[in-house]
Amino acid sequence: MSFKEWWNRPIRPSDRIWGALIGAFGGFWVGLLGRVFLGGVPVSLTVLAYWAFGAAVAGLVLGAVFPKASTAVLFPFSTFG
Repeated sequence: MSFKEWWNRPIRPSDRIWGALIGAFGGFWVGLLGRVFLGGVPVSLTVLAYWAFGAAVAGLVLGAVFPKASTAVLFPFSTFG
């Protein structure tokens, strides 16, 4: 199946589940690495954990609401782990 066919197909519940999982993993890495590279230094591990957890929750919610867009954008970030 091509990207165009996948993108134009109606959203199914399995798309929302995959979007939420990919959004959570991608959000975790974006939050963690974004805070490390762009934030002020030094910070404690607790602050990094809060940023990573908050970004993972945001990615989970956005992945469930916008599954195809979040899957397309965050899939590369979700494969870091």
